[in-house]
Amino acid sequence: MDDLFRFLLLRPATPVAPDDINELAASFAPAGTPVDAARKKAQAFVDRKAHATSAAGMKYSGAALKAVSGLRAGGLPAAELATLVKAATGKTLAQVIADPKFSAEAKLLADSLVAMKLLSDSSGGDAAGLAMVAQGYDAIQLASSGRDPVQLRPLTIANFPGNFPGRTPAPGAPRPPSAPPKSNDSKATAASLANLEAALSALTALSVSAFDTKNALPLAVTSGRARRTTASVAAASTKPWLLSASAIAKLPAAVRKTLAEHGANPQAQPLPQVMETLNTAKAPLELLLVDMSEAVELSQFGNAVAAVTPADYIGEPTSALPALPGNIRPAGIGDLLMVKQHTLRYEGGELAHVENILKSEHLSRDTRRLERTETTVLQETETTKEETRDTQTTDRFSLNRETSNTIKTDSSLKAGLSVDAKYGPFVEVKANADFSTSVSTESAEKQATQFSKDVVERSTSKLVERVLERRSVTTITEFEEKYSHGFDNSTGAGHISGFYQWLDKVLQAQVYNYGKRLLFDVTLPEPATNFILAQTHESDPSTTLVKPPAFTAIASQITEGTYLQWAKTYDATGLEPPPAPIKTVVKTFAGVYAQDGHQSTESATLAIDDGYRAKYCSFVKDAVREANAQWRVFVGSAWYDALTGDQYRNMAGEVGSIGFAYDAQNVNVLSASIEIFCERTERAYQAWQLKTHATITQAYLAKMQDFEQKLAQARAAAATVIAGHNPEFNQRLVSDELRKQCIALVTGQHFESFGALELSAEGYAQPNLDRTATQMPYVRFFEQAFEWEHIVYFFYPYFWGWKAGWKNRFLLDDVDPQFGDFLRAGAARVVFPVRPGFEAAVVHYLETAKIWNGGAAPDISGSLYVPIVTEIQEATGAPGGEVPVGDPWLVRLPTTLVRLRANNDLPEWQKVGDNWQPTN
Repeated sequence: MDDLFRFLLLRPATPVAPDDINELAASFAPAGTPVDAARKKAQAFVDRKAHATSAAGMKYSGAALKAVSGLRAGGLPAAELATLVKAATGKTLAQVIADPKFSAEAKLLADSLVAMKLLSDSSGGDAAGLAMVAQGYDAIQLASSGRDPVQLRPLTIANFPGNFPGRTPAPGAPRPPSAPPKSNDSKATAASLANLEAALSALTALSVSAFDTKNALPLAVTSGRARRTTASVAAASTKPWLLSASAIAKLPAAVRKTLAEHGANPQAQPLPQVMETLNTAKAPLELLLVDMSEAVELSQFGNAVAAVTPADYIGEPTSALPALPGNIRPAGIGDLLMVKQHTLRYEGGELAHVENILKSEHLSRDTRRLERTETTVLQETETTKEETRDTQTTDRFSLNRETSNTIKTDSSLKAGLSVDAKYGPFVEVKANADFSTSVSTESAEKQATQFSKDVVERSTSKLVERVLERRSVTTITEFEEKYSHGFDNSTGAGHISGFYQWLDKVLQAQVYNYGKRLLFDVTLPEPATNFILAQTHESDPSTTLVKPPAFTAIASQITEGTYLQWAKTYDATGLEPPPAPIKTVVKTFAGVYAQDGHQSTESATLAIDDGYRAKYCSFVKDAVREANAQWRVFVGSAWYDALTGDQYRNMAGEVGSIGFAYDAQNVNVLSASIEIFCERTERAYQAWQLKTHATITQAYLAKMQDFEQKLAQARAAAATVIAGHNPEFNQRLVSDELRKQCIALVTGQHFESFGALELSAEGYAQPNLDRTATQMPYVRFFEQAFEWEHIVYFFYPYFWGWKAGWKNRFLLDDVDPQFGDFLRAGAARVVFPVRPGFEAAVVHYLETAKIWNGGAAPDISGSLYVPIVTEIQEATGAPGGEVPVGDPWLVRLPTTLVRLRANNDLPEWQKVGDNWQPTN
């Protein structure tokens, strides 16, 4: 028969009469001696070697052990015990008791056991063996005094006022930690990240007065022909955005320490570089803090599917074995009464459902469930910017010079000849018939010089920015389940009624008495919670599936340091990098102006990238000027008197674009560079986070959909699934879970102290010798000191558990009704007995936290040695010395199973004896 743990029939603990206990008194310390004084006397008693270390050599120890062996299974008549003693000694009980050696040995046993107890160790002796012999001497004395029948009496020691050393504190008193507190790497990482954030915040809050301006470029007050020397220009070249020594000194000490730890030197590195260094250092820390579980690869072990990562099975314990026991105490000594049961049969119970089909009726049910989700997002943005700047400057200088010199001589002799000459584009000569002569001479010289300079500067800028973003996301989730069920009575001769009936489980139960035991009676909270939590890791039928980790991050948790890891985990593509924390916008201009007044002007609009705002402005310039020069530069809402040494200005957080203009007078040559320091806006960063989060979410959903499809295919291909577990398996599971909580209460620990395996260099699991030597005797003691196979329990309703969990617990059920009670239980009352012979060792542990009576685990010759065959027999329910009590009875338990009755008649029951049984 099996143990029936659903019911508990435990007789109340029988009060122990004074004559049912053997109270050991020590001759060296009378009862009532303060414990400290008694301990000193015990130490002196042991130091002079007056105590017994074993029963070897005692005249009547053999007879005592035979008496204990005969009484172990229960009481014996005094006559039978006398026969055992005579067979061992050749003497009657009266002769044994009359022997002074018997009294002296009994006194020595009492003194030795009390001394060992007071000193909390075995003092080099076999305390358990001596205790067994002392019980035998006591049984012989009882038989000779007229006790009939005779039973073994538990041993106690006289009361010594005061606590034993190491006694557990009272309930509610603080307990020392079982191990030093563990270092928390996550806390250190969070602290480092917080330091970086604080440093960045401090640098962001700086004003322009923090920048170093001691190397500002000086302006020359020279004539227009003066030129700068190479040395003066070289001396003026310096890195912008350097912080001054005074500004660095004003930074908080923690900020300066953080800068130094990450190699950022604001005196030698520009502020953008320093901030970039800190932002880069944040990324790996953010990745360490993100709660990013790994994908789980499943492998099958028998009927279970589990992960195969070595870290899931091998590791170091997180605490030492507890130095103090728990706070529970034995409930007392009483008869252990257990109810055992065995399944007789299954019977039909109440009706669950009636299905009626009329004559000539055809009934068919088709159920189709379809879920379809389709999401399409198309986003297209195009921006075109065109900017034309036309600047034309004419610088003109002309020099005209002309010189003319003319000499002319005329001589005429007319003799009938006429000549007409013309200087110009042609020469024309006319002659006539006159005989006249004429001579004419002319000399002309003409010189012309012209110098002209014409400079035209034309600047045309056309900026076309085209941002085209097309984003199309199509998610289709389709699930179709089609179920067809029908009844066809179209050719039947009459109506049909189908009766569905609940199945009840019928058991036969019997009470058994296991004799007197030292019993512990405890109440445990919500015993099934661990099992319920384990069910969240549902076993899958396939050994090749990889379930992606859940993506639970919100958009604000997507950072520059984590988004690539998320993308890798879920194979996300098309991600954009985050906008840079800092950008700069640069404007340069220069000119040479030689005309009178040396006037010049220029204006422009500078574009600031979307998602950024202007924070600082740096203005570096050089010029050659005349007296009374004037040069003003306007950048947004800030302006410079460019002839002073100022370099930096605070900006007003302009976004989109920023205006620029300057005008100059009496400035011969000028050149300048304007650099605008822009910081990323929070809105731009949040927009990137939202967009990246959406992309990663889509990738996660795609991987989960693929996993679920493969899982559904594997389940569809699997064989028929049987609901629930075998009741025998359930019984073992419940017993182990309750045993775990009981041991935790007795020992005051939660099993963080265990883990004796380690990985070898080759990757093999092997025992850690030191931890094995420490932990395994502890394990063996608590497995053998209690009869866990005789644990009995009763489950209390769900409402004794955590109220917020009621809604998840009170409807839990199982085809095994006893296991259903376990799942719903809000608390459980558990009674577990101490193994006979281990009473003193268990009490010793509760007082001193020392196992095995303060010594080593017993060998095969020790009185506390439990053969492995005995453990196997008890674990497998081999018959022992239990005695049936009363008559067996039937127990009917409802199940969640339903059957269809073979006949079309209604069920009926009749009373047979004290039980109702179905008649059809």
